[in-house]
Amino acid sequence: MALGGVVLIVLAFLAMGMLGGWNMPGWRGGPPHMDWSSRGGSPAQPTVAGAPVVPVSLVDFTFRPRDIRVRTEQPFNLQVTNQGGIPHDLTIPALGVQVVVRPGQQVITGLQAPVPGTYDFYCSVPGHREAGMVGRLIVE
Repeated sequence: MALGGVVLIVLAFLAMGMLGGWNMPGWRGGPPHMDWSSRGGSPAQPTVAGAPVVPVSLVDFTFRPRDIRVRTEQPFNLQVTNQGGIPHDLTIPALGVQVVVRPGQQVITGLQAPVPGTYDFYCSVPGHREAGMVGRLIVE
């Protein structure tokens, strides 16, 4: 194929994108729009006075730390900070918890540590879990 043919194919793909070929439902020219109200998560709970603060940062597609350790039956305040440029959440399905954090924001929610065990959490924004945005709440 001549160089001119390759250039035409590349230009055709670029034109498709500009004419709506990449226009997904909910796409507004930035990160995909998430309807958080229909995600089934619980709203942030009030903080627990005097309880320890357990910080976790959302950076790119990573939780820092990935493992969060808490004590059994001890209330704590989970301080979730989104240090990235796109929306994220921290979802713990086994506990019915979903903490939504917009870029540059911080949410603190009070939780009661459940029975001992390991509880998986992840970011439920499409593609983020698959990109490795996962962690564990370890209750000892």
